[in-house]
Amino acid sequence: LAKKMSKQDDAPKPAAPAQPAPAMQPGQVPVMVENADGSMQQMPFDLATIMAALRSQSAQKKTMKGVKEKDPPVDSDNKNTKFLLCSQCNCKILKPGKCTLVEKKIFMHNMTLREEKEAQGGEHLTQFWLVTNQMQFENIGVSKPVGKSSDFRYLACSDCDKGPVGIRFNSNPNEFFVAHDRVTYASPPPKSNTSK
Repeated sequence: LAKKMSKQDDAPKPAAPAQPAPAMQPGQVPVMVENADGSMQQMPFDLATIMAALRSQSAQKKTMKGVKEKDPPVDSDNKNTKFLLCSQCNCKILKPGKCTLVEKKIFMHNMTLREEKEAQGGEHLTQFWLVTNQMQFENIGVSKPVGKSSDFRYLACSDCDKGPVGIRFNSNPNEFFVAHDRVTYASPPPKSNTSK
């Protein structure tokens, strides 16, 4: 037996309400911010707040001092436990937990600033931090292709141009190697207890 359907049964069901976007006030722009758990969230900010945050970040960079470490600071999964910083200007290159220590013998030229033009020597290095997503970097510059057959690119600090701090081979453009011997380290600030 066929069941008769009423007009109400034929009516389309209302869609689930969408999550409301943060209220934007005049003069505000949406900015992606990283939450404490590493997730990203879009928040509205005005220009004055953005500029104050940038000034604060710049001041923090200048107060965070890196130190050379004989052994790379790693956890049980070979992930970095400290910030990787530029040895010249203390700019953050990578946050803790964003790269993995690997052993690989790679020749790299000696470190220079971009304006230094003299011929340089180099050395074979063996301890590198492997980064498999360029978006994990806080700050990095990538050179033009280098080598006899342009088969690699050097990584340098994008704030002060000191480098090379690492290398990326063109044969595998999703692997970035940052040399342990070319960076300094700083511990993350202690986590504040904000629970009430």
